[in-house]
Amino acid sequence: MQIQPPTISDAPLWDRLMGNYTFACLMVAAQLNICGLIEEGCNTSEKLARKLQLSHKGINHYLLILNHLGYISIENNQLKNTKLAKNYLDKTSPYYWGEVLLDPFSIYDINHLDKKILTSLKCEYELECKGRSVTDMWQNDEMDNESAAAFTRLMHSQGFASAVKAASNGTFKSVNTLLDAGAGSGTIALAFCDAYPDRNALLFDLGPVCETAKEYVEKFNKKEQITVVKGDLFSANWPTGFDGICFSNVLHDWQEATCENLLSKAFSLLPKGGHIFIHDMLLDESQLTPSLFSFHLFMNHGSQLFSEQQLVQLLTITGFKNPLCHKALGYFSVVSAQKA
Repeated sequence: MQIQPPTISDAPLWDRLMGNYTFACLMVAAQLNICGLIEEGCNTSEKLARKLQLSHKGINHYLLILNHLGYISIENNQLKNTKLAKNYLDKTSPYYWGEVLLDPFSIYDINHLDKKILTSLKCEYELECKGRSVTDMWQNDEMDNESAAAFTRLMHSQGFASAVKAASNGTFKSVNTLLDAGAGSGTIALAFCDAYPDRNALLFDLGPVCETAKEYVEKFNKKEQITVVKGDLFSANWPTGFDGICFSNVLHDWQEATCENLLSKAFSLLPKGGHIFIHDMLLDESQLTPSLFSFHLFMNHGSQLFSEQQLVQLLTITGFKNPLCHKALGYFSVVSAQKA
């Protein structure tokens, strides 16, 4: 019997197979500081190869990948950084993604992901730090200073650009004093205070996290506007004196019941007319990246991304009114509501 040709191309399999290299190439760009070297004058493949003492042939292949990914342009053998690279691969940029790309906890190690997927499907979640569950360490306030600092910097790299975009769009215009709850580096507090120099924010998180957050507050010259308050989001008394609360990249780490408790706590503390904000990537099952990120959260914490509809439902259950969705940056949005 004659072998029949396939009824569909195998190109998608090749795309996914070769796609394993794309993030690895960005990680190497951060490790070698490719963007910085181009800005310093190593603007040809020959100069880069000589500076890094690497194979010229190999560098040519590698730069072609960065060109296809949109991080550099190559014209007449001259290399230029694109806006994408200048925003996210330049160490001097406030939106530098190096803390993610250097992957200090091997979260994105391709050699480990298949095993991690299978483990998580058995409901055994394994984002670990020094042999312990990261989720348990956060919830029990047992994260050591070094690990907390690394995680805080990583999350800042992922979240700051969207926070600034949201604040610049006027998302928080109704607020005079904003509580950044579970703040991490204070991406929302920093962005809010930069957009409104006459207003103030409270940055609330665990002690080890706050030590790193203070570095960002000082770096962006916001010490006069931002008060850093140490405390456990789950067990400590929250600070007072605010008319807005924001959970930025917080709820996606927790089960729905825990999120409902946090929103109920926020409702009880807000004054009448106060506003709640949830800054996060929204689940859209028609898009691959949010679906992948939601599965990534499941693998790490047994948690999930929420869709706009799910967040609105949580806000309604906990007493909030007039929900709105504000576009931020890329896949990120801010869902807001009011205590009527």
